[in-house]
Amino acid sequence: MNPTVVIWILAAVVAVLIGREVGKWLYGENTKLMAKKRAAQVLAAKLRDNGLKLLPALLEDFAVGDVQDMVEKIHDVAKLVESGSDAIEKELEQTYENVLARKLATPEGMALIKAKIAEIEGAPAAASAPAPASAAAPTTAAAPAAAPAVALTPAAPAKS
Repeated sequence: MNPTVVIWILAAVVAVLIGREVGKWLYGENTKLMAKKRAAQVLAAKLRDNGLKLLPALLEDFAVGDVQDMVEKIHDVAKLVESGSDAIEKELEQTYENVLARKLATPEGMALIKAKIAEIEGAPAAASAPAPASAAAPTTAAAPAAAPAVALTPAAPAKS
């Protein structure tokens, strides 16, 4: 057999094998990218449910592969930040309201918020209790107010 024909046959076999490996690698990379795009869609839906509008739009553009629109939205957000517009603060305020409403809707969330309020209200009473300690009458009046704060204080470190 002619050596040139053998070289061409070997070159074709090697090209097919290399093409197959490159295809498998590219398919693997595409699978990873698709997983990231699906995760971006899920995150965008969660953020939109919580009241955000700007970031979910960017994530959705990434998920569909619309890079040009994504870059334009990033530029628009940058303009909003530079202009000092209240749009971002309003969006974050709406998000805070939505998250707070969800917390208040569950018994666990309500208990957490009550504990935080009691902790905050107990901190000034505990800070002011040592100051009037020199007088006997104010100490007895401050002791009942400090009692609930003492009861809540051990629970807070346990959650951390």
